[in-house]
Amino acid sequence: MPQDPSRAQPGVRLTHVRALGLFGTLLAILTMFAAVGVGFVAFFATALIAAAVVALAWPLIFSPEFSLWVFSAPRAPFWKLFLLFMVAGTVKKLFGLRRK
Repeated sequence: MPQDPSRAQPGVRLTHVRALGLFGTLLAILTMFAAVGVGFVAFFATALIAAAVVALAWPLIFSPEFSLWVFSAPRAPFWKLFLLFMVAGTVKKLFGLRRK
C-alpha cells in the first residue's frame, strides 16, 4: 500500500542515549568480555584442566633436555599443551571414543 506523503512518519526518540556515559560503556564492555570468558571456559574446560595439570607435572617427570627436544623450550608451554589436548579431544569425538 503506498505511503501518503502528507502523513507524518512515526519516529523513535532516543532521549537517554548518553545516560550510560564512559563508565557505563566500560562496564558494558567488561560484562561482554566476562561472558565470552565464561563461555570459553565452559566450552574448553576439559582441555584447559588437562593442559594445566600436564604443564605443572611436566618438569617433575621429564628433564629439561627432553622438553627442549620435544617443545623447543626447557619447559612445556601451556598453549602448546592446550592445543594438543584440543586436537586430542577432537580426534576422540571424531572417532567416537567414549567412556562406557
